[in-house]
Amino acid sequence: MSSSQPGTIFIHLLGKTGTGKSSTGNTLLGRKAFGTKSSLSAVTKTIQREQGTLGSRLVEVVDGPGVVDLDTGLSLEAFGMFQNVIEANLDSAHVFLIVCRYGERFTEEDQAVINHLRETYGQRILKEHGVVVLTCGDNFDRDTEDENLTFSQWCENQTGAFAYLRDWCEKRVLSVDNYAKDGKFKDALEAEIDTLDHERMKGRSLITSVEHSSSVGDLQTDVTTKRGNTTVKQASNMPVANIGEKQSHHQKKKSCPIL
Repeated sequence: MSSSQPGTIFIHLLGKTGTGKSSTGNTLLGRKAFGTKSSLSAVTKTIQREQGTLGSRLVEVVDGPGVVDLDTGLSLEAFGMFQNVIEANLDSAHVFLIVCRYGERFTEEDQAVINHLRETYGQRILKEHGVVVLTCGDNFDRDTEDENLTFSQWCENQTGAFAYLRDWCEKRVLSVDNYAKDGKFKDALEAEIDTLDHERMKGRSLITSVEHSSSVGDLQTDVTTKRGNTTVKQASNMPVANIGEKQSHHQKKKSCPIL
């Protein structure tokens, strides 16, 4: 991996195993840089960094193990891998893509990812660095094809856990169809990054703003440590909900690349 050039924006793909993180990274780069397969078992085991462009900007997309694995729970080791990239690039801007899968339940494991980000980097982490990405955007299009409903309107109508996440990220929520080759997702992400304060996005700001308080405001998670991994027991004050309540039983959903 060659050294990153000055001005490079680091885009970190965060989410649990099976949400489509790696496929989203491939869509961003316009090439198959990250390994994927149709399985709920983790494909990515270590940090992988791939360079590309987003409009006129140089970007480095950072993919790693799911920060929540279905077998082991919340992985502090995986979070540590992303932390190492940040610490090695303190003068670069960093964006966190919180990758979820449209139509799936927003679980306590998903909530644990948000908890850990806010506990580690402070309450403003999502406000200043976060963008929510819903994969399987083609399924959303099919679910709403008979309705006069835009994706933005749908996001505004959501309640529960997803509404909390949407608002913490200042309503920066994007949909991606990782089968599409039209470049719409790249254009939309570039527009969202344009709205962010690039000085506040720098790694140095992240490291120096770490809050050591155990309180994270509206969201608390009770966790238990077992065999070196952190497994979620219970999350409170953030209702669990489906991301996409409407699911037609008469429409066959296209298989979505999930890693």
